[in-house]
Amino acid sequence: MARGLRITPLGGVGEVGGNKFYIEAGGEGILIDFGISYSAKRRFFGGYLRPKKHATLLSLLSAGAVPRVRGLYDEKLFDPEGICKELLSPAPELDPLAVVVSHPHQDHVGHVSLLRRDITVGMGRGSYEIARTRERTRSTRTIEDKIFSDGERRFELFRTGDVLRLGSFEIRPIHVDHSVPGSYGLLIHHPEGGLAYSGDLRMHGPKSEFTREFLEAVSSEGVEALMLEGTRIDDASEFSEAMVEAEMLRHVSGRRGLVAVLMGLLDYDRFSSVVRAAEKSGRTVIVTSRMAAMLESFNEVGVMPDEMLPGKGVLRVLLERRGEGRFAEQDYRGWEKELIERFSGEGEAILRDVDVGRSQEKFLVVLNSPDEVLDLLYMRPAEDSILIYSTSEPHTEEQEIDRERIDNWALRMGMMTAQIHSSGHASQGELREIIAAIRPRVLIPIHTEAPELFRSLVEPVSPATKLINGVTNVPINL
Repeated sequence: MARGLRITPLGGVGEVGGNKFYIEAGGEGILIDFGISYSAKRRFFGGYLRPKKHATLLSLLSAGAVPRVRGLYDEKLFDPEGICKELLSPAPELDPLAVVVSHPHQDHVGHVSLLRRDITVGMGRGSYEIARTRERTRSTRTIEDKIFSDGERRFELFRTGDVLRLGSFEIRPIHVDHSVPGSYGLLIHHPEGGLAYSGDLRMHGPKSEFTREFLEAVSSEGVEALMLEGTRIDDASEFSEAMVEAEMLRHVSGRRGLVAVLMGLLDYDRFSSVVRAAEKSGRTVIVTSRMAAMLESFNEVGVMPDEMLPGKGVLRVLLERRGEGRFAEQDYRGWEKELIERFSGEGEAILRDVDVGRSQEKFLVVLNSPDEVLDLLYMRPAEDSILIYSTSEPHTEEQEIDRERIDNWALRMGMMTAQIHSSGHASQGELREIIAAIRPRVLIPIHTEAPELFRSLVEPVSPATKLINGVTNVPINL
C-alpha cells in the first residue's frame, strides 16, 4: 500500500450534508462523521413513502442513501431474505477503529445508528448530551433515531484540547462556532501524514473566536490537506446573530397580538437572541416541553446560564395537548411526565395554550417543528399577531412545500409572517478568509453542492493550493 493518507468520501461531496469520510493510513482506518444524506433520501422517500421497519437498511442501500461497504453495518438490521448481504458482497470492506463525530446535527451523526455496535463513537461531551436529549424526547423513533437508547455502544467523549488516540491516529478536536453547541473541527495526525476537517463552521456568530482558534491551530501544525465545508460558497450575504436580535426586537416591540417564533431545536444562539428580544419588549418566552428538556441539556454542558432555565422567571413551559387534548394526567409519560411534574411545583412555570391566548400580548411562543404551528389554533391569535421564521431559508422542494403550508395556516389565522435568520455556515467572504489564513497545500471542498466555485476563492489568496473535488466512493491519495 502506498504511504500517506488516503481519504475515501462515502458521502458529503457534491451535496450539503451526508458527511461520511473514511481516512486510512498504514493499514488503519477511521470514519469521520456518518450522517444522513437528506439529498439522497429525498429522491426516494418522503410523505407516505418511508422505509419499512424490517427493511430500513435494505431500502437505504438500494436507494443509494448509504454507501455499499462491507463490514460497517449492524447485521441485526439485515433483511430476512439476505438481500443486504447480496448487495454488499461485491463491495469493498472497511474495518474502522472508530467513528468520530464533529457535531450533533443529523447530517453528521444520524446514520451512526446503522453501524456495528462494537465500533467506538467519539463525540464531544456537549454533542453527546444534546444528541441524546434530542433522541429521548422524540415522540416516535425509527431505527435511524436509536443511537443512544440501547446502551450497547461505546462512546469516547472529548473536549477541546483533548487528544483522541485510535491506533496510530491522533485526533485533536478544537471547538468551532456553528449553530449548535458542541461543534468541532478536527486535526487528524498519523505517522504517514495529517489533515484538518472543518466540520460545519462560521465566523459571524457569537463564538467566532472558537473558529479562529481552529484556524490558528491548523496553520501552525502544517497538515497535508484541509477538508473545508462550503454550504454557502455562492452566498456573499452577511447577517450576524446580533442583527437577528435587533430585527427580532423591531418586529416584536409594540405588537398587540401573539408572537410565535419557529426555530431549530438545537440552535442555542438563536434561542438566546429570541429571549433577549422578548425581554426588551416586555414579553415572557414560552417553550415546549421538548425545548425545555433541551435547555436543561444546554445548561448541563455549560452554555446555558441558570437564569434562562424554565421556571426561573424568564421562561415558562407550554403544557401541550396529548391524547384527546383534555390535559389528562395519563396522557403524559416518561421524560415528559417527569418534567411536567417537576415544573408544576414551581409557581406559574406551566401554562396551557388557552392561558397564553387570554394574555397573548404578554408572551412569545417558541415552536420547533412545522406541526406545532397548529397549536396556535387554541391560542386564537388576535389582530396584529406575527409568526416569525427563524430557521434557514428553504432550499429543497420539500421545505418549500412545508413553508407554503405554514404560510397558508398563518394567513388562515390572521397572522403576519417574517423571516429573520443568521446562518450557521461560513459565507463566501468568510471561506475566502479561511483559505487565506491557512493556505493549505491541498483543499478538498465538502458539504457543498457547488465545489467548483472554490476555484475562484483559492486562486487569488492561495495560488499554490491544489484543489481536489472529491467524488463519492473514489479514494483521494495525499
